[in-house]
Amino acid sequence: MADVQAPAPAGQSPASPTLPPAPPVPAGAATGPAARDGRVAGKGVVVAYVLAYFTLYIALLTPVISTLALKVDALSTPDDRAGNLALVTGVGAFFAFVANPLAGALSDRTTSRLGMRRPWLLWGVLLGSVGLLLIAAAPTIGVVVLGWAIAQMAFNGTQAALQAILPDQVAEQQRARVSGLLGMVQQLAPLVGIGLAFGFTAADADQIWIFVVPTALALVGVLALVAVLKDRHLPKGDLEAFRLGAFLQGFWVSPRRYPDFAWAFAGRFLMLFGFALYNTYQLYFLSDRFGFDSATALSWQLRLMVVQAVLLVVASTVGGALSDRTGRRKVFVVVATLLAGSGLAVFAVAHDPAVLYVGASLFGAGLGAYFAVDLALVTDVLPNAETEAAKNMGVFNIANALPQSVAPALAPAFLALGGGGNYTALFAISAVIVAVGAVATMFIRGAR
Repeated sequence: MADVQAPAPAGQSPASPTLPPAPPVPAGAATGPAARDGRVAGKGVVVAYVLAYFTLYIALLTPVISTLALKVDALSTPDDRAGNLALVTGVGAFFAFVANPLAGALSDRTTSRLGMRRPWLLWGVLLGSVGLLLIAAAPTIGVVVLGWAIAQMAFNGTQAALQAILPDQVAEQQRARVSGLLGMVQQLAPLVGIGLAFGFTAADADQIWIFVVPTALALVGVLALVAVLKDRHLPKGDLEAFRLGAFLQGFWVSPRRYPDFAWAFAGRFLMLFGFALYNTYQLYFLSDRFGFDSATALSWQLRLMVVQAVLLVVASTVGGALSDRTGRRKVFVVVATLLAGSGLAVFAVAHDPAVLYVGASLFGAGLGAYFAVDLALVTDVLPNAETEAAKNMGVFNIANALPQSVAPALAPAFLALGGGGNYTALFAISAVIVAVGAVATMFIRGAR
């Protein structure tokens, strides 16, 4: 695919004579190329970047929230569907867990004529599309597991390269606003996917279309970014020879040396762990607690997503702008996390469908404010952002992928409390986990 070499051990950076030496920066400050020279990303690049993010997440998140559950339900009995869904999502999340930091590290060492990021965008979206199409045609749960493993591995490789573009291409003074746009479209993406799934299901169309159309959108969006991106290029002469030990060591980011990165990782992990516990079983929650059939459950999921999306857009826009204006990150992340936890608590006790709108409103506002600022916060405290941005963002993305693996494994145990089907316990535990994530964020010192 591309010429790559191993990263230097954590804490070391290979020489790069093609770039002028960066000036000293305070601990925790952003240091990527765009931040170093004050370069402001043009509107065309930002639009293509946000579009690629949006369409990739339509393909990646819609199955997690909705369509995988529908596919698994079609291939399972009512008694084994929860276990089968846990198997599919858990195996897929393991591959995401491995692929994201690995692809990030290799992206940082890529010397292709296409650049450092574009090869991973190109091949990742193509291979991920194959995985989704395999799920669409799967006759058994085993084939669904295989297809989702391929899709998670490939799309997370694409995701690692996409997230490295933020420090590569976007100046620090733009970062929270662009981060807010990325967080906003990441959360709007499932709304589009669920809308498509509801439309096809209500029309009694072949289930294959709920996977084919998101796949096509991801291909168009990511390939458009590949076409317009003026990517970074890394000369082969700047790289050290491949050493397996150095390659493996490069994935370790010392919490003692980089405590702010560690606390940011913990906050994101806990937030998304609580989120994953809710997301994975949302469709079954609507069916089991309120007695909805598949089409009605999708309809309610879509309504809640609309409410959530409206609050998300408002909170993301306001939160990103205020964060850039004030230079503060932590307070927005903490408040956002507590809002999201409150939304989960409402879901835990809701027995009237109308109450779900309150939970969706709180959850959407929390997610919007959170994703508007959290990625900018992480970028501000990213170690070695000049030479290892994609690798360290890939390591950070373990906090995205690992909850998707752990949550499905633990959720059946939470649901089984008190005799089974205990969604109150599941969502109450989720709310507590999210609140602990807010506490972790407060320990970050290198950002305000």
